[in-house]
Amino acid sequence: MSNSVSFSRFYDNWFEQLHHLVHQLNKAPKPPSTDEDATHLAHLVDKLMSHYAEYYRVKSVAAERDVLTVFTAPWASWLERSLHWIAGWRPTTLFHLVYTESSILFESHIVDILRGLRTGDLGDLSPTQFRQFTLTFVYLFYFVFLS
Repeated sequence: MSNSVSFSRFYDNWFEQLHHLVHQLNKAPKPPSTDEDATHLAHLVDKLMSHYAEYYRVKSVAAERDVLTVFTAPWASWLERSLHWIAGWRPTTLFHLVYTESSILFESHIVDILRGLRTGDLGDLSPTQFRQFTLTFVYLFYFVFLS
């Protein structure tokens, strides 16, 4: 099963549970009139916070396996994707992240690179290899986001 399918299934289940938790929160008395109500409300808030923590934990694992799938968010609705664009998240943002990260790594290892030491990151790539990486990245971007 692919990473996007498994995360999509997780997300669908997670979202259904989220609706259930929000419904429970809406039914809780506000403000709580008794200590029991306050305890119950605190318990619901803890459950909701744990629910979100689980979402980000699973999403982090999914991103480690396939970061492009997480960035494209195939489980998101068309409305959510359009809101990403409105809010400033565009597929080209991924390019900016990669190049910023690679330049930060390059700058932090410049002395080692000049000494000829291998750093194990993008700084070890020759200009030809880096161009090939860039072309591959562009093709991948095209097929994931534009096709």
